[in-house]
Amino acid sequence: MTRKMKLEDRAPERLYYTQSDFEVLWQAGAFRQVWLEATDASFAIRASTQTDAIAELVSVKRGRPRRFLNPAAGLAALRRMGVMRVEVRMEGWDLEMAALSMRMRPDVTARRLRDKRAREAAYHPNRAPEPEVVDRKDQLYKLMDTKMEEVVRRNSVTNEMDKLKPWMKDGRGR
Repeated sequence: MTRKMKLEDRAPERLYYTQSDFEVLWQAGAFRQVWLEATDASFAIRASTQTDAIAELVSVKRGRPRRFLNPAAGLAALRRMGVMRVEVRMEGWDLEMAALSMRMRPDVTARRLRDKRAREAAYHPNRAPEPEVVDRKDQLYKLMDTKMEEVVRRNSVTNEMDKLKPWMKDGRGR
């Protein structure tokens, strides 16, 4: 038994346009609404057409969807096209992935996040904890700071400072 699909059950048609085509269509009034949509750590420019299709901005060279790591760059591109009213949709924003991106390409960021999540999934809670790495310089600086505080408390700063000067670089032990 087959069931007829209602019009609203179907996924909207996807259309892909370069920036120049997108701008021409916007100025011709082909789009009802334009939005900047977050996908993981990047943003994509999308629009709904008068026929309820979803249009997406693509790059000219490869024809892949154009992604912006910085939403301000996406907004600037829309401004250059003449779009004055934009909705920003943040449902797809992944804060953890955005923290990993740090000016990298979105595909590299996605790969790093997948690797990080795989390592976390492989961690077994009954496994022995990793040994703590001790920074000897940091311990030395803390020891010198406490010694300096003792010296100041005893009010014999000048004699003790002369003894410590050969060991100190800039007066604080750093």
